[in-house]
Amino acid sequence: MTKRLWELLALHWSGEISTEEKTELDKLLLEHPGDWLRTGQLEQLSFKKIPAAEEDAHTDALIDKVMGTVTAEPSLTGKSSRKKFLHAYKYQLSVAIAMLGITAMLTFVYLYRQHPGYKIVSTDAGMKTKIRLSDGSIIWLNAGSTLRYPEKLDKAKREVYLSGEAYFDIKQAPNRPFIIHAQKMDIRVLGTAFNVRSYKDEDFEETAVISGAVEVTATDERKVMKVMPNQKVILRKTINDHTGTNNSIAGSGNKEQTKIERQPLSVLSSTDTIHVMETAWMNNQLIFRNESLLALSLRLERWYGVKINIENQQLATLRFSGRADNISIEKLLEVLQNIQPFNYSIQDDIVTIK
Repeated sequence: MTKRLWELLALHWSGEISTEEKTELDKLLLEHPGDWLRTGQLEQLSFKKIPAAEEDAHTDALIDKVMGTVTAEPSLTGKSSRKKFLHAYKYQLSVAIAMLGITAMLTFVYLYRQHPGYKIVSTDAGMKTKIRLSDGSIIWLNAGSTLRYPEKLDKAKREVYLSGEAYFDIKQAPNRPFIIHAQKMDIRVLGTAFNVRSYKDEDFEETAVISGAVEVTATDERKVMKVMPNQKVILRKTINDHTGTNNSIAGSGNKEQTKIERQPLSVLSSTDTIHVMETAWMNNQLIFRNESLLALSLRLERWYGVKINIENQQLATLRFSGRADNISIEKLLEVLQNIQPFNYSIQDDIVTIK
């Protein structure tokens, strides 16, 4: 990313950018849409699905406008050429169009797919999306997550399946419980707001209640817990070997077990006791406290859309605390280097820490 692009982005974020500078920024972002992803700022955009029938009309209009900005070559005019242009540059166009504010409605076809009787929505790294169910409930899906839900909600109960992280704001419906199935826990509610985190590559799952109350069932332990506002339940995966010692690495004859913890929600600071860490991602805030480099790297992969390899396993145990809003992966790694020394390199969106 060029120094000039950083300068223009800084002016844009501060609200001090001029009309001429905004035009220059638009041009740079259109030419290099990947740079926007690497800054981690794509999450700040608002996406809205549009009906498939309207997609072609929107796409043609967007291509015409973007093509007018990108090039004026006669070879790119006409319907046939527009289709070839879309096929070759669909992803780059989508990102550029969103950044330029050409439209507030952008269809990510790959995020949405059908399953017999169900709809499935997935979010890629660096993205999140909002889903409104037929009963009026709203779900915010974090990066690297998948939600499967029925096309028509059952009259007796409402059930969805989550892999990843999501914030649920569930409409009250007496005698119609809402149930979320995660890896090792089921969450049952009648109507409330809460956050569920259940990534397959993490060694824990948690349910954090913002308002109302939920009933969490640890499926392996057959244990049912009621969780009240400003509380969370954490299910940690542990390996119990033949000596009775809990370890994090499975071996021959070792059995995976689940350790259950109850904790209060983590407020951001003594001066901000309203907002909590568990839902900071919804405000595009990357906050970490006493987190190992290994655990943090998994979050950074989803946040920035990169792959992180830690070659020195001793470095994987280093712990970090901090907050990183609106900065690139390169800048964040520089900051982490000042906390704990390590070396890194970045090539083709692959970060190597050694």
